[in-house]
Amino acid sequence: MNQTPTEAEIQALLGSARRIRQDGRAGEQATPYDFRRPDRVSQAHVRSLQLLHERFARNVSSSLSAYLRTLTELSVVSARQLTYAEFLQDLPDPTAFYAIAMSPLDGVAALELNPGVAFAMIGRMLGGNGHTTDPGRALTEIEQNIVDGVVGILLDDLADTWKSLKDVEFRISGRETRPQMRQVAAPHDTVLALAFDVRINDHRGALNFCIPAQVIESIRDSFAQTWPQTRHETSAAQRRALARNLAAVRLPIVALLETSLSARELMELQPGDVLSLGKPASHPVRVQVGRTPKFEGHLARRGTFTAIAISAGPAPAVSVGLTEV
Repeated sequence: MNQTPTEAEIQALLGSARRIRQDGRAGEQATPYDFRRPDRVSQAHVRSLQLLHERFARNVSSSLSAYLRTLTELSVVSARQLTYAEFLQDLPDPTAFYAIAMSPLDGVAALELNPGVAFAMIGRMLGGNGHTTDPGRALTEIEQNIVDGVVGILLDDLADTWKSLKDVEFRISGRETRPQMRQVAAPHDTVLALAFDVRINDHRGALNFCIPAQVIESIRDSFAQTWPQTRHETSAAQRRALARNLAAVRLPIVALLETSLSARELMELQPGDVLSLGKPASHPVRVQVGRTPKFEGHLARRGTFTAIAISAGPAPAVSVGLTEV
């Protein structure tokens, strides 16, 4: 479709703007428009794709939580049209950058995973607690291979989500740590950029996915179809696998016994000194699971061990060992 405005259309727009200024009618405003770079994707299609990928974010949150054995959340932040050069300018360098083939569609998409969450995922897959910090360097080949597994899960869920629009096989066709080194489109080509917020434990970062406008134009007839309103239902086997994986996750349980001292008193402490906690032994003790307060209990003894008898909380009464004082 030719979207270049005619001379008559331009004069009509200018005349309308003049009338609005003269009449001062409330609620009518002229909207700036760059005729040198017209939008190739209609706003209705942009909104439809955003809704589609919101469902993708929900599905992949469940998949990655089971794969990484820790809570992982994805949410759509924005969907906007821009040039491929502008898309690259917003990406960190170095990062985890992938060229994604979209068979049978004629075009290549791009997917970028910020280093902050990439290294958190790597640490988790290598047996860590998921609190790995970004070392400020490019991924090694071994680390890149680990991230490839995570990207594979993303692409599987992406293909499943896109089935309501078109059967597309998403696969990695190339990867790079410096986005500028792998061009998947011409700098001035229009793309639809989808930004996702990713949270893994205390780490937050971005996942960026861009689709060439020409790919969206090639399937625009599919947008006329009715979009499924039902959410992806997790199968019984997936629920069992998720429950089995989560049941194996070890969580720190901490009983908090707190007091305060002046700096002088702290410096004068000697072996054998006794600290008063300022509370009777019968006073409730707060118990945290990870960093979240969950229970209240009282000091107790189990055999030769000091323990906490849970007296209030979301679970039946149990005794747990005192892991931190």
